[in-house]
Amino acid sequence: MISIEEALEKILAEVSGANPEDVRLEESLGRILAKDVYADRDYPPFHRSTMDGYAIKSSEYDSSKTYHCKKEISAGMKSELDPNEEIVKIMTGAAVPEGLDAVIKVEDSQEIANENSNLQVRFKSEKVFHFMNIAVQGEDLKKGELVIRAGVKIGMSEISLLASLGVDVVSVKSPPKVSVVSTGNEVVPVGSSPLPYQIRDSNSYSLIAILDRFKIRPKSVVLVPDEESKIMEALREGLKSDILLLSGGVSMGSMDLIPPLLEKLGVKKIFHKVLLKPGKPIWFGKKENTVVFGLPGNPFSVQVCARIFLDPYIRSYLGMEIFKPLRYPFFGKRKKKNSLPEYFPVFFETAERTGLNAKPFNGSGDIRAGLSSDGIALHPSELAEISDGAILDFYPW
Repeated sequence: MISIEEALEKILAEVSGANPEDVRLEESLGRILAKDVYADRDYPPFHRSTMDGYAIKSSEYDSSKTYHCKKEISAGMKSELDPNEEIVKIMTGAAVPEGLDAVIKVEDSQEIANENSNLQVRFKSEKVFHFMNIAVQGEDLKKGELVIRAGVKIGMSEISLLASLGVDVVSVKSPPKVSVVSTGNEVVPVGSSPLPYQIRDSNSYSLIAILDRFKIRPKSVVLVPDEESKIMEALREGLKSDILLLSGGVSMGSMDLIPPLLEKLGVKKIFHKVLLKPGKPIWFGKKENTVVFGLPGNPFSVQVCARIFLDPYIRSYLGMEIFKPLRYPFFGKRKKKNSLPEYFPVFFETAERTGLNAKPFNGSGDIRAGLSSDGIALHPSELAEISDGAILDFYPW
């Protein structure tokens, strides 16, 4: 058996990169950016007023003077000064005319008279300085500056920024083709009424949910009994995908048929079994451009292995950053009876500080194990007991 770190290293060594494809901006939410994005011009593209008020030349400001204002500029208007014009009324977002370099907010002004479109104004401000209440051209971004790196997942803020940059067609990573196969004589479809010795297929849906986070829809999802011919048929079809996800049939029982059948089909075993709990029987291999994850059958084992091993693989495939675990203090005490590193469900608790609290569950077969948890924490192999306040690795779902 190999360690978690060794297993992850071997998995990531088999990553092949995704190809780019173009999608409309409104269809890009949740997709992964394939190319770096650069600013098409300065932002702001002009000196922009950040207040409603009056634009003025700071070096000639005189608080005792009465100014004559003939023009008002609002956002979207072309801004030019007329000859001998020394002040303009300006709205938030409007371009400050060349020759003026400060904006006195309207609250610091006093209108004396307004006759024949000639507004007389005095100001209360003691000091007026260069670029006061002005967003300077290019202070956010300079033309040609890198704005968003490839590998970023596109969310609301990214879509807003891309729209501001004029990117209406976005280059994103093509998702991998994924096949999901759930095995077991005891497993029946969700809509079925199971016999007393049967269970419903939940693993397929766990994997579908994990894939959906990356906007990946599996090309096929099948449920097969522990019959060699039917499993072989499902495996042959699944090996046409980029990723084949299997659940069940990878342990050491007489009905655990997956490893030998994969090898019959020419899939090279890279490792089988990892030093962890739950999920110890995990199998990983590759045939040509298809990687195969053989996951254990218990629901929580599938969820843990998917989070620890499948998630980093998909992130790497799509060119995303692989997140390191977060570190939080543990509240309470926890014991384990084995020498393996053990993942267990936790939820956040906040009082004077924020930390992790263990969620009670009855092992990897407990269908409620991950319910209402915020993620999983790692109980290190060398610690028989975790004490209150211990700092643990935390993996959010």
